[in-house]
Amino acid sequence: MTTFPVGPLQCNCTIIGDRTSGEALVVDPGGDGQLILDTLVDHGLSRVVRIIHTHAHFDHFLAAGHVQAEVAKRCGCAVPIGLHKEDKPLWDNLEAQCARFSIPYTPPPRVDDWLADEEELTLPGCSSLKGVALHTPGHTPGSMSFYFEAQKLLVAGDTL
Repeated sequence: MTTFPVGPLQCNCTIIGDRTSGEALVVDPGGDGQLILDTLVDHGLSRVVRIIHTHAHFDHFLAAGHVQAEVAKRCGCAVPIGLHKEDKPLWDNLEAQCARFSIPYTPPPRVDDWLADEEELTLPGCSSLKGVALHTPGHTPGSMSFYFEAQKLLVAGDTL
């Protein structure tokens, strides 16, 4: 597991992975797509199982499409994007969010998975890494936190 700042507002991007299976979850790829890809390689992670977002503000999505496309090209696998459905209006308004901050807009990938409260988060090749998605509205209507009990890890985005 590693967390590092990315993008113009220095959003925390978190990579949760297993070196044995090479699988990872990427949380909030808010910019600096090449840095995220390099970090995956540095940690021996070649397959992103899912990209998930704590919420749909522009600074948490800017590199999602780039990371999704590059990982899919490298491993020949689909990389679904996850977000809570309550944030769909914000996701649909990302272009205006970018404009307010004079940030160049890149259309985001489509959301493949609408995350649900208490949804299990796993890596198929690693039985010891199990988390849960928690709906924690407040910062946005669809804010999510991701809790991994065995790793004593909570990824809360901008909720805290």
